[in-house]
Amino acid sequence: MENRVSVDGAIYPNKYKDKPNKPDVTGEIALSKDLMKALVEIVKGGKDAGLKIALWNRESKAGNPYIYIKAEAVEAKPKKEYEKGGSSGFKANPPPAEKDLDDPLPF
Repeated sequence: MENRVSVDGAIYPNKYKDKPNKPDVTGEIALSKDLMKALVEIVKGGKDAGLKIALWNRESKAGNPYIYIKAEAVEAKPKKEYEKGGSSGFKANPPPAEKDLDDPLPF
């Protein structure tokens, strides 16, 4: 089984929604240094990078509903491949090689 680089976070109902054009839910996900390095490695390899996202409906201990989110660094498939159908249009990408983990980010 390959070791994948992923991060997680939470999305909650927007308590401050007072207009139809405001989002229904908001949240955040912290992008770890390892995830950023994995995305950079994909781009350095000449591919487009993306995030594969998975969501679960959950309830906090206080009884408040929220959505748990997990994001994983992936290599984007060419557009024609994901237009055929399938779950996401992305394929899992292994983490960067150990020797390159100390490379500075290119931006």
